[in-house]
Amino acid sequence: MNTNTLTEKEPEPSKSEKLLSVDTVIAGYDESMILKGVSMEVPEKKAVALLGRNGVGKTTLLNTILGTVPTKSGTITFTGEEIQKMPADQRARMGIGYVPQGRDIFPGLTVWENLNVSLRVSGSRGIEAEKRLDSVYDLFPVLKDMLKRKGGVLSGGQQQQLAIGRALLLNPKILILDEPTEGIQPSIIDQIEDAIYAIRKKGEMSVILVEQYIDFARNACESFYILERGSVVQSGDISLLDDEMVEKYLTV
Repeated sequence: MNTNTLTEKEPEPSKSEKLLSVDTVIAGYDESMILKGVSMEVPEKKAVALLGRNGVGKTTLLNTILGTVPTKSGTITFTGEEIQKMPADQRARMGIGYVPQGRDIFPGLTVWENLNVSLRVSGSRGIEAEKRLDSVYDLFPVLKDMLKRKGGVLSGGQQQQLAIGRALLLNPKILILDEPTEGIQPSIIDQIEDAIYAIRKKGEMSVILVEQYIDFARNACESFYILERGSVVQSGDISLLDDEMVEKYLTV
């Protein structure tokens, strides 16, 4: 099976269309190199699925993009600027948003207090803050109804919506979601899928989605990359993610 599906099936995006580019990156922990020359591209205002079984390097790749795992070699370019040597906080200020696996909200703060943390970090005030909040409430209406509840008493799905909403208030250029459907009910999965679709439709940011739920990835994203043992083994338009690939690289 051809492992260069992306370049054969569709033209390579021009430089002006590439928001994020990872080029032959080698990275890992101490002397253990998990990523072995990984390359991937995220076009502006598009959603890309990052797929693979557990332990193949997906989270390491995310952390390398975020700056919490150092890049041994290769380049990472974001908005036309090489960032592989930048500290994580500088990358975040450039517009890289992240919702980690497990949500990582502030359980002792109310929903409003969680959201307000992001507003304060972003410097949003007055009408601008209201517009950003309204946009989040449009995506996740339940949050507006639960503003006074502590984050720790919300269901897993509600916490996930809060985590995504909090990240969106920072107005990132790219939003990285690490397994957002893990452990949540189907009705909330549908709402998160609708939210990603709405984000794409607005054309305000790109999305990297790490996901085990293949149908969700197919519905939410336009293209995909599959990792296996720290290398990209398949990539292309999401329509090319067939059952044979799923069986070979993704089925446990």
